[in-house]
Amino acid sequence: MTQVNSPDCILIGFNEIDFADFARAQKVFEQNSGAYRELLTNSVLLGDRRMTYMDLLNVVREHMTGQPSRLTAFEMPSLGVAYLTSFLRRRGFDVGVVNFFNTGKGDLAAMLAGTPRAVAITTTYYVDDEPIRQIIRFVREHNPEVPVIVGGPRVHNLCAGQPPQVQDVLLKALGADIYIDSAQGEDSLAGVLGALRDKGGDLSGTPNLIYRSPRDPRGPMVRTLPMVENNDLNENAVDWSYFEPDYFAPTTYMRTSRSCSFGCAFCNYPAMAGPLTLSDLSTIENELRYLCEKGVRNLIFVDDTFNVPLPRFKKICRMMIENRFDLRWVSFFRCSNADDEAFDLMAEAGCMGVFLGIESGDQRILKNMTKFARTDRYEYGIRELTRRGIVTLASIVLGFPGENEESVNNTIDFLNRTQPTFYNVQLYYHDVLAPIEQQRQKYGIEGSGYSWRHSTMSWQEAADWKDAFVRRVRGPALMPLYGLSIWCIPYLISQGMTMDEIIRFTKSATQLVVKGLDADYIAPEPEIETLAQALAGAPAAVGG
Repeated sequence: MTQVNSPDCILIGFNEIDFADFARAQKVFEQNSGAYRELLTNSVLLGDRRMTYMDLLNVVREHMTGQPSRLTAFEMPSLGVAYLTSFLRRRGFDVGVVNFFNTGKGDLAAMLAGTPRAVAITTTYYVDDEPIRQIIRFVREHNPEVPVIVGGPRVHNLCAGQPPQVQDVLLKALGADIYIDSAQGEDSLAGVLGALRDKGGDLSGTPNLIYRSPRDPRGPMVRTLPMVENNDLNENAVDWSYFEPDYFAPTTYMRTSRSCSFGCAFCNYPAMAGPLTLSDLSTIENELRYLCEKGVRNLIFVDDTFNVPLPRFKKICRMMIENRFDLRWVSFFRCSNADDEAFDLMAEAGCMGVFLGIESGDQRILKNMTKFARTDRYEYGIRELTRRGIVTLASIVLGFPGENEESVNNTIDFLNRTQPTFYNVQLYYHDVLAPIEQQRQKYGIEGSGYSWRHSTMSWQEAADWKDAFVRRVRGPALMPLYGLSIWCIPYLISQGMTMDEIIRFTKSATQLVVKGLDADYIAPEPEIETLAQALAGAPAAVGG
């Protein structure tokens, strides 16, 4: 897509802040929240610098080649930016794109030097506000007058359940001018841009907005009427023809549905996103055909439950096979919603990895979570996926209400018995908007976020158990939440790595995480040579 000097809107994607700085900032919460302990088991300490697996991989590659390595999965197209660009262009708006803020500052500065009508910042991946504030400060430095719009999940989560006075404090601290508080929000964004272009900036008729009053910028923020958006997935599938192929090829994201049909007790996403909505098979086929014709070879399906409903999933796999799209892809996957035919079809269709929301290897905890899943089906799924050469990441939540020593041990035993390729384990985060909040009295829940306790465990105890968990799991490689996950595999393969190299590196990095659990351990520089040897070593087995 050709950039314009005076667009109606500049869309800005992700801002990846320095992880070492982020870690230092989180350390202040070490005594009153599990956030910092969560960070420690999702990163490694090399010398005096804490880093993500992706940071570590770059260090190792530089050691091996003598050349700079700047791998980051955020180079891939931001699906939120692509979707909004397509949505707005269809409605006649000129759009400038900054896919990745860190590498796009020069282009952004050039566009801000013109006369853009607005800047819009997506917030899909943020759990902290500082990256958003950094973008806003950059925009203000280069163009103090342009209105800054922020929407997406971060804004919706900040506002949900909070009174207007608290919302005002939180949003003013971010520093933008206009906020879109909606589970979808793309139609509201189009309404804002239309008002700025055609109505002299009068936003009063655009729904789902919270904005600074032009008459009293320091006073209470103005709110427009809320309205539920229901943007049709077929009509608004990404039109990739708005972009040059080198923007999205050879690796990109794709969505074929919205929301989730399940109601896990710890998750507020279905309530926020509404009923499960599915794209038509013809829409999916047309988008895939265009992407493949333009050079896409690796794909990440972002649907929360890609194989639900199962008949539809099988149709998608058959369609991919019949069209000979020759794609390698990863997705979320529910073992409880699969059979042998599905496993065969997905392998033939090019699936190379799946994210499994296992959550627990203890049946009682799964019942508490309202997972509607059985551990024996999990075992069956991991076994059958591995048998077909599909790598698996088993994601675990530790500390959910009802968790105790027995259930933690059962989950450790489950991972050691089933041997998924990768696993991650995250401390329970109590979301007051999730269904579990309604059972506070039943489980004796106190607190929220990463600072909680219930009748069988506290966050401090859960953090200690997580350390023990990481030490005791044998075989599967720890794949942390930050920097490198199963979603990064298609990107790394597009950068020339093999699956065996990814597995070997992750296993070796896991050993550093385990060593780093000792308070007095600091990884010496010679560890880099050990990691380099692992990266270049003998092939690893897919099953771990």
